[in-house]
Amino acid sequence: MEIILASKSPRRKELLEMCKIDFFTEASEVNEEEIERTLFSSSKSKSMFEKAELLTLSLAYNKALVVSENNPNKIVIGSDTIVVSDDEILGKPKNHEDAYRMLRKLCGTKHRVYTGISIVNNEKELESFASFTEVEFFEYDENMEKIINDYIISESPMDKAGAYGIQDMGALLIKNILGDYYTVMGLPISKLYRILLSYQK
Repeated sequence: MEIILASKSPRRKELLEMCKIDFFTEASEVNEEEIERTLFSSSKSKSMFEKAELLTLSLAYNKALVVSENNPNKIVIGSDTIVVSDDEILGKPKNHEDAYRMLRKLCGTKHRVYTGISIVNNEKELESFASFTEVEFFEYDENMEKIINDYIISESPMDKAGAYGIQDMGALLIKNILGDYYTVMGLPISKLYRILLSYQK
């Protein structure tokens, strides 16, 4: 059965290619702000981490569903990655100032990166799961200030949740991770691969 990755992320594409699975990509556009607003209005009592997990699963499912509507009899993989502190979900930065605010906020703290995966076939959800990894940034000092500013000048943070990527210069900000590296990169590939194998039998 043909597989579609409902994402335009070159990082996710690279990870799935690593598995030697035949697939093609198709970008999926959903109203992320509306989905977030609807979900948060119904989960006010939950912690920010619980909200982040629910949101990444909802976004992944909706992205897969949009692509599945036009691709019958194909397995569609939707995914979404969210960076969250204990009091804020950090999406893609709006501008350089917002990127600086996010990265400065994360200095000297631990936060979580959630990636949600949803697998859809013929507009029906086959399986979904969320994975999270705890990430710790170095304390703020003059070295961190330089790294943050140089990183922002490179423009790399501007298309990434939380304004950083673990696979590029953003790695210089990170002191430690606890969990799956590829979850932070945007695709928990080990678990996803095993699920895909089960549908190819």
